[in-house]
Amino acid sequence: MTDTTTTNVTAQEQEMKEAQASGTVSFEDKKAEKENSLNYTHTFKTPREIEGKKYTSLTFYFEKLTGEDIEAVEAELQDQNKYVLSPEISSAFQCILAAKAAGVASDEIRRLPVPDYMKIKNAARDFLIATGY
Repeated sequence: MTDTTTTNVTAQEQEMKEAQASGTVSFEDKKAEKENSLNYTHTFKTPREIEGKKYTSLTFYFEKLTGEDIEAVEAELQDQNKYVLSPEISSAFQCILAAKAAGVASDEIRRLPVPDYMKIKNAARDFLIATGY
């Protein structure tokens, strides 16, 4: 188990003990946690095939990205002879960043229908802006 998984299990165990002791569960804390998250889960209207697997939804773990990931996006764009001055307004940058956050190839994101592509790309933009890029 990773440290994060261990922490989550411990937090869940603690939450379960508190709920059993008090007889109540507070969903407000969970809702606030989710609302403060910079991660994004996209739900497809119809299942999409990505890298040979069918997805009804795809989660983009933006909060797990590192500086190395940002530099890898820049390097990938340079390999394509594309240079971005403002990542927060570059569709190409946002697409590759979103792909890294979801653990899929950036070409897979580009091949999505425009409504899906735009929502995912905009979630990456929102992440960049929220983190002060």
